[in-house]
Amino acid sequence: MKNITCYEMLLNSVDLKKGNIIFNEHKISVKTFIKNIDDFSISLKNLGFKKGDVLTIYLPTCPQALVAFYACSKLGIVANIVHPLLPLDQLRENLKQTNSKGLMYYDILIKNHKDLASLNQILINCSISNYVIWRKLLFLIFAFSKCRTYKKSIKYAKLIRHNKNVQPTEIEGKGEDVVCTMHSGGTSGQPKIIELQNNALNDLSVSLEKMYTRKVRGEGSEYSLVALPIFHAYGLGVSVHTCLTNQYSLILVPSFKPKQFNKLIKKYNVTFFAGVPVMFKKMIECKNFAGRHLAKLKDLWCGGDVLTESFVEYFDTVLKKYNASARLFRGYGLTEVSSVCACNTFENYRPYSCGKAIPDTKIEIWDDDNNLLAPNTIGEIAVGSPSVMRGYLNETNGFVHRDGMKWVKSGDLGYMDEDGFLYILDRRKRSIKINAINIFPSEIENLVKKFDFIDEACAVPYHYNDKTYIKLYITIKDASTGEEKIKREIITLCKKNLIKYAVPRLIEVLDVMPRTNFGKVDFKKLEIR
Repeated sequence: MKNITCYEMLLNSVDLKKGNIIFNEHKISVKTFIKNIDDFSISLKNLGFKKGDVLTIYLPTCPQALVAFYACSKLGIVANIVHPLLPLDQLRENLKQTNSKGLMYYDILIKNHKDLASLNQILINCSISNYVIWRKLLFLIFAFSKCRTYKKSIKYAKLIRHNKNVQPTEIEGKGEDVVCTMHSGGTSGQPKIIELQNNALNDLSVSLEKMYTRKVRGEGSEYSLVALPIFHAYGLGVSVHTCLTNQYSLILVPSFKPKQFNKLIKKYNVTFFAGVPVMFKKMIECKNFAGRHLAKLKDLWCGGDVLTESFVEYFDTVLKKYNASARLFRGYGLTEVSSVCACNTFENYRPYSCGKAIPDTKIEIWDDDNNLLAPNTIGEIAVGSPSVMRGYLNETNGFVHRDGMKWVKSGDLGYMDEDGFLYILDRRKRSIKINAINIFPSEIENLVKKFDFIDEACAVPYHYNDKTYIKLYITIKDASTGEEKIKREIITLCKKNLIKYAVPRLIEVLDVMPRTNFGKVDFKKLEIR
C-alpha cells in the first residue's frame, strides 16, 4: 500500500457490490459513491484545477465532503478542510494562507451566498437535497427559505453528472503528495495548519487493522457511525478512511444529537463508533441508549479529551448487561500523526491508561533536552510514526529526527509503565476542547486586547451541567467606559470574529491578574477560581 493515494487505497479495498453510505436516512451505494468521485474529478479538471491547487471544503460531515476529499486525492489537489461555521473574516484569512482556488459550501449555512463572492474563489454550492430521494422538494424549499443564492456559484449536483462517454480522469496524485490540510493548536498551543500526506492516512488505516488479532474487516455489512467532523483528523482518519478501506459502511451524522444517535445505533446495528467523552456521556444519559441492540457493538474508541475511569467502568457495566462484546477504549492521538497513535485493545488493556502504541508507531517520554526517560518517569510525550505529518504549512520546524524516523513532541505530559502503557497527566499546550473542537485561548485574548481599554485578558474553560464553555478574565485600563458596556463590546467583537464555541459565556473584571513565580499570568489559578 506504499506510495499510493487515498483514492487508490479506497478503490483497491472496497467491494462495489457491497456497502453503503447513509445520510439523512438515505442510502448511497459504494458503487455510486465511487462514480461521484470520478465524475467530480472530471468537473474539477474542467474548472481548471491542476495538481497542487487547493480546494477548500467548508462543509459539515456529508457525502459531498467525502467525494471532494477523494477526488482531490485522485488529482493531487490539496483538500483544505475547515470548520463549516468559521466566521467569514477568519475564512478569508485561511484562504489566503493556503492559497485556495475553490470553495465548497453548504447552502443553508450561508444566509446570503453573495457574501462569498469577495473571497475570489470558484464557488461550489452543496445542498442536503443532493443526496436525498424522497423529501427532495421539501429540502429545496427549506433551503430557499433560509438563504439567498448566488447565480455565479456552481451547483454540486451538476458536477457529479457525466455520461458514460466522458473520459475519466487519470490518477495524478502520489502517495507522498499532501492530500489535506487540518487545523490544530500545534504542539505549542498556537493555531497552525497541518499538512497530511496520502501515505500518512493510508499507513494509519493499515496500522489500525494490524492492531487487532481478530478479524476487523466489515465487508460492507457492518456500520461505522461518523459523528466526528471530518475537519478533525480523528474523524477523517479513523471514522471515515480507516473504516471505508476496511469495508465498513458509514452513517454520516452532521450534527450530534444523542437521542437520534442512539436510534441510529439500534436501526443499523452499528458495530463501530469513535467519539469524544461528552458524546458517550450524553448518549448514555438518554433512555433509549440501553437495550438488546447494544449486543451488536464491537468497538468503541474514545479520545480527544479527559475520560475518567469511573465513567469507563459505568459505561462498560451497561454494555455487559446487554451482552455487548465492546468495551469503551480510551486512546490518545495528535493531528500531527493523523490522529490515533495509542489505544487500549481487547488484547492489551490497562485501566487509567491510553493503551499501547499502535503497530508501526513508537511512543517515548522525553525530558526537556529530548533524552529518553525511564519507565514511570513524567516527561513530554514524543511520537514517531509513518503517519506523521509532512509539516506545518510554511514552516520548516516541528520535528526531531531520530532512528531514521520523524518524531513529534506532543506538548503533553505523561509517562509510560514498564509494559509500554501510556498515561496522560496534563496538557502542556493551552488549548480547550469543546465538542471535539480545539479552542485557542491566545486567539481570544489577542482579539480582545485590540480594545484600548483592555489591559490584560485570560481565557479559561469552565464547566456547567457537564458542558464546557469559555470564561474570560480581563483587567481594564480605564473604568470610565463602564463594565457592562465593555462586556457587551467584547461579546460583539468575538461573535463577529470567532467560531461560536470560542465566544466567552462569562466575562469577569479583575483588579489584577494572578501571577506565577515567573511573572506570567497564572491561568491554572483562574481555571479553579
